[in-house]
This record gives sequence, structure tokens and C-alpha cells, in this order.
Amino acid sequence: MVSLDKTMWIPMLLIYSLPVSDALWAKTPVRGVVGKNITIDCYYEARYSSHTKYWCHGWTILCTVVVKTNGQHRRSGRGSIKDNPTQGMFTVTVEDLHSGDTGRYSCGITTSGLDPMFNVQLQVSEVSAAVWGEKNVTGVVGRAITIDCHYATEYRSHTKYWCRGWSRQCTDMVETNGQHGRSGRVSITDIPAIRIFTVTVEDLHSEDTGRYICGIRTSAAHPMFSVHLQVSDEPVSAPVLIYLSPANASRLGGSVSVSCESVRGSLPIHYTWFEKNEHWVSTTVSGNQLDLSCEILGGQRRQYYCTASNNRGTKSSENLNVKVFKGAGTCSYVTEINNAVSGALWAESEVRGVVGRAITIGCHYAAVYRSHTKYWCRETSRQCTHVVETNGEQGQSGRVSITDNPARGIFTVTVEDLHSGDTGWYRCGITTPGEPTFKVHLQVSEEPVSVPVLGFLSPANVSCLGGSVTVPCESVRGSLPINYSWYEKTPSGDSKISDNNTLELHCQSFKHQHHQYYCTASNQRGSKSSEMVNVSISSSDVPCSLLVKINGTGLEYSCETSKGSNDLSRIIYIVASGVTVLLLILIITFFWYRKRETKESKYNTSHGEDNNETQLEGNHIDSNLENNRAGDHLDNNEGGITYAVVNCQRKSRSRQHAAENAVVYADVNFHRNCPKGIRKPHSTGTPENTESIYASVVS
Repeated sequence: MVSLDKTMWIPMLLIYSLPVSDALWAKTPVRGVVGKNITIDCYYEARYSSHTKYWCHGWTILCTVVVKTNGQHRRSGRGSIKDNPTQGMFTVTVEDLHSGDTGRYSCGITTSGLDPMFNVQLQVSEVSAAVWGEKNVTGVVGRAITIDCHYATEYRSHTKYWCRGWSRQCTDMVETNGQHGRSGRVSITDIPAIRIFTVTVEDLHSEDTGRYICGIRTSAAHPMFSVHLQVSDEPVSAPVLIYLSPANASRLGGSVSVSCESVRGSLPIHYTWFEKNEHWVSTTVSGNQLDLSCEILGGQRRQYYCTASNNRGTKSSENLNVKVFKGAGTCSYVTEINNAVSGALWAESEVRGVVGRAITIGCHYAAVYRSHTKYWCRETSRQCTHVVETNGEQGQSGRVSITDNPARGIFTVTVEDLHSGDTGWYRCGITTPGEPTFKVHLQVSEEPVSVPVLGFLSPANVSCLGGSVTVPCESVRGSLPINYSWYEKTPSGDSKISDNNTLELHCQSFKHQHHQYYCTASNQRGSKSSEMVNVSISSSDVPCSLLVKINGTGLEYSCETSKGSNDLSRIIYIVASGVTVLLLILIITFFWYRKRETKESKYNTSHGEDNNETQLEGNHIDSNLENNRAGDHLDNNEGGITYAVVNCQRKSRSRQHAAENAVVYADVNFHRNCPKGIRKPHSTGTPENTESIYASVVS
């Protein structure tokens, strides 16, 4: 029973150890040096572009995986792997090689069936020589090959050369002139920074097979390393089909161009396009490019394929399927290569997002799919798992939402709060027979912050009213979260004043007339500072106001910022000035009038002295005499004459002249002596039995 089990395992191991023909290939053997890094390129066919790639230790499916892709990139210990679907290649790098790394390895691709694998022999050796490289390299007729020659640090500035032979007397030499050199089909380039010079031989011939030397020219012995180059014919690989036209060309009535290329095989390679159906196959075009347009497409479905051939054999490509939609005066068509669709559905094939932020992907589609359900799915090694789909015209699932716009023929997918783990392959898809999809690669990465932008959030005249001015700080780009801090710049140094993205400036809180501030924004990738904010305080204003300027932006904040505010202030100033002037005029007029009235009263009294007797005779005067003073005056009367000052108080006014017998009342104050300014009347005589009374009347 045991021997039977062993017998069964032997053929199985032999099968599993064989690489899958043309699906995956690499250069073997590869040689490395202890302490150095080595890179292995593994090429694959287009149908595996979305599959997981891996590098494992061993030559069967039971090998131990060293590192595998997660999306497009992955690192594990000293090993890393990077997938490049556009070039149909993934690269494995092993750093700091050890002698124990020598062994058998495999490039592999994860599939639902038998994994394609390619066996690689890695040889790691101790090297103390001045020059070293791979001892055996293999080239293909008609193609190019590059050989790397490593050298020690002390030879960076020396001339490097490549020649055919075993010794210094080799022929067909090409050498560096500075860092480059060329001779015919051979070129040489020196890269001192990594201590490698590379030799490239183009359009290889079978006769190029032979021994060559990597050498360094010195004043003493020339360090050399021997390389054996083997050039041979190689069969073509299965040709790969690639679109050369924009994804929506067929929808716009244009032509779709598809190229056919074998990435391996001896040159020259001859290409032919064929059309086929259930009953026949016919040659369509000779060459590696097929051009399709509505004018040449008949029927509803067409199918094409391409062949590549050289002197070692022929290989055929995948099928190119074409579906034609023709209506009244319109024509469009959909092409499909290995689930890659042109015309039915298209989008940007590479999109980039930033951690913490949102991204929107637009997926365009042909009018025939307006009423169908749209979806967004994430590719895994075996299937595309739906993330979100439309329910009507919208859908939401966690951080992902989808919105369909049938009128424009586009549905948009929005992913919010992006994570690094969102990196990977996705598909825009339409639920319909045939399931048209379009592949999109999303790359989410950390991004440094941009220089923060400053502005103003406060009303234009708030500082004039004693309020605060708010200055916001924001970096419009960069991975989230972003931390903000405000600093004040002083002669003694910069001091932090807050840990938020807004600066509040209060006029009453300033101790000096001038201040300077700036903001910093930082995330995990670095920090950036804003322009300077300059603040000037107008201490003479009540309440105080402030002027804010932001360097380099032309932004300025002050009481004069708002034009409407200026106009209102100007109107208030004019009105207040007018009222003040009017009041001054009224006050001056009032005092002028009082002064004039007083002058007129004095004038009338002065002129009335001459006619005083007449006035007294013609009028009845009642007076209140101060008895004590009057008595004194009467007692001291000399010559029968009494002098007095009469203060008359007018009791009433009349717009007409005083009528006869008008009564005037007055208070009379008598003095002993004749008051100054009272003139004695010049009369010819004194009335008999009558005392003369002289008075000055002030009204």
C-alpha cells in the first residue's frame, strides 16, 4: 500500500513541477552575491493580470510561499513583490542575500485550477573580486539583451569596457567615454551610484554566441569578469491583444484599433488577423493591428483572432468578440477581449486616492444599458465580490455609494474615508447577459499636506465694533487626519498659542500694537507652514479696532474692508456735521439778536433824555419809591432839585404806537447826587411851585 502511494505521487510531482507553457516565464538561472540585492522579473499572459502573484521556495505546488501580492505590492521579511499588469510582469526582489538563499524557487500565479508556475534556479556566492556578474546569459535571435557588470567602490571613476574574448587581447570592444559608449549594436552605460555598468546588445544574431569580458581599465592590472552569451532561436509566445483606442471610441462612431503582439520568440514575427464563425475562417488582414468601424461591421455578432509565427512555430491569440447595435441612423458596437470591454462600458483604468479623503469614479456605459442594474465589485483571485449596486438609481454600502444617471449614460461610485487597504483591482459592472465590466485599479496612498490656506470668517466691520476677527487655516490636500497649530512670532522665539485650525483675534486682549502669527498643518508625511498674519492695533479708536493682513495673498481685514460700511459711515459723518453747523448758526443768531435788541434799547433811552420833560408831561408815570433812599434824597435837596435814576420796566408791548394817556410803570431809585451820564436840561426857567426831576430811564 505504501509503495502504491509512492508510485502515485511520483507522476503527480513531475506534473506539478512542470511550468505551464507560455503562461509564465522568467530568466533562469539567476546569480546573486552575499550581502547584495537581486531582482527577478516574471512575465505572464494578459489573462492573468488581475490574479494574485507569488514567489515561493521550491519547484512544485507544495513549495513554501515567500511573498505574494496583496493588490499590486507586498513585502515579507527580506522579500518584496510588485505587480505591473500593464507590462504583464511581476518583479521579485530579495535583499541582503545570504549564501543559504541558494536553491530552487518558482514564480507562481494563483488560479481556480492548476497554478501556472515557472522554475528559477538562484545561486548566491561569496565574491571578493573587483568585477562580477552572471557567468551565463541567454538571448533570443532578433531581440535585445542587457548584462549587468558589478564592480567594487574604488573603481567608480575608472573607464569600463566590454569585449569579445578570454583575455586582455579581446576584440570588438566598446568602452565608456565618461559614463556612456556605443559601437554598432552594442552600448555601455556606467552607473557609479550603484556600482554597476550595463551592456546592451540589440538585434541579437546566432553568431553572437560566445565568450565576453566585463573589464575595468586601470594603470595596473585590469580587473575582468568572464561572461558566456548563448543566442538561440525561440518559438513565439501566445500573442497578447491590447486596445490602442480610447475606451469610448466605438460609442462615438469612431474606429477601435486592437494590436496583437508576442512578447517572446525569435524575430522576425509575422502576424495575421482572422475572422471566424461556426462554419468558416477567413483571413482579414496581414499585420499586427486590426481596425474596426461600424461601416465594415455587418450583422450583430463578429469574432476575430490573431496569429503570431516565426521560424520556430505559430501561436494564436484570445478571441476578440464584437457585438453591433444598429438603429435608425445610428451605429455602435461593443468589443470584448478576455472580459476587457470597449464601447459598452469604460472608465479610467488607473485612479489614485488619498488616505482619509474621498474619491469618485465615473463609469460610462452605452445607451442600451440605461435600465439595467449597475454595480461596483472588488476582484479577488477567483471572483469579483459585489461591494455596492444600484437599487433604482442609487445604492449605499458602508463607505461606498453608487448613483446612476441614465440621461448622461454614467454611474458614479464614491468611496469615502479611504484606507490603505482599499488599494486593489475593482470592476464597474452591468447586470445583463454577458456581464460587461471594466477593470479599474485603485491606488490609495499617504500624501503630505499642502501649504495651509488662510482666510477670514468674520463680518467685514466686526473689529470696528470691538468684536473678534476669526482666521481659518486649512490644507486642501494631504492624508487625513491633519493636525493644526497656531504660533505667535516674537523676538524671543515662536510660541504655540492653540491646537486648532482657527485663530481668534480680540482687540482688547492685545498688549502691543503689532503682532505676527502663522499656522502649521501636519500629518504622518510631514508638516507645512502658512503665510504670516500681521495684526496692527488702532489704540486711538473707541472701542479699539485692528487691521489684519495676510502676507503674499493680498487679503486685508480692517474697518474699511466693506464698501457698504464706508458709505454708511460717510453718510453718518455728513449728517452729524450738518446738524452741528446748523446748531452753531442758531446759537450765533440768538446771541446776535439779543445783543442787537440791547443796543436798540440803549439807543432809544439815550435819545429820549432830551424830550424827557415832554414825555413826562404827556404821560402819567407811577413809580415805586424806595422810601429810605427817597427820603434821603428829599432831605438833601438843594435848590429844590432832586436827581434820580429811574429803571423802567415795560409791562406790556403793543405793535402800534402807544396811545395817548398810556400808562408806564417803573421802579425808581433815587440817589443823593446826580448820577454820572445824566445831563442837566438847559431851560430858561424853572416851573413855579414845581421840583425838577432828572432821570435816566433804562428799558
